[in-house]
Amino acid sequence: MKRKYILILLFLLIHPVFAKQPLVGSKAIDFTLQKFDGSKLTLGNLKGKVVLLDFWASWCTPCREELPFLDLLLKTYGSKNFEVVAVNIDNHPEKAYEFLNKYFVRLTPLWDENKKVVSAYDVSTMPTTFIIDQEGWIRYIHAGFEPEQYAKYKQEIEFLLGESYKKTSQKTASRYK
Repeated sequence: MKRKYILILLFLLIHPVFAKQPLVGSKAIDFTLQKFDGSKLTLGNLKGKVVLLDFWASWCTPCREELPFLDLLLKTYGSKNFEVVAVNIDNHPEKAYEFLNKYFVRLTPLWDENKKVVSAYDVSTMPTTFIIDQEGWIRYIHAGFEPEQYAKYKQEIEFLLGESYKKTSQKTASRYK
């Protein structure tokens, strides 16, 4: 009998329905964090943009590989309603700042000092990347990073930016009918 209860408990613990991490198709969890430059950013204020939300740390080797690619994505698509939100979880932000300066990464990261946002998103792998559409829905999730993923990020971002263009075109066209 005990074995049956243990099996049921294990099933409930590992079943994806009970996972905390937001899933593809769910609304992104809103938050406000301080940028390294002292200003604040609220995720919900970016509605209307495609957002790449990335959780990273300076001690994480794949994060160090990924950040220059995220910087390049921002340079490529930043003028097209795209934003990179890089949430740093280091205990000491000066380490992250040193890394960014050393590798000339120009992103303005946010610092999750109390680890509330990384906890809300239930991130267990560094880096973890959420790509969010213009309406605030999570459309893609990536755990870890390999340089080959850059092409995948570009494809997903371009698809979502294209969706935005189609919606805007349809609204404009319907006004003139």
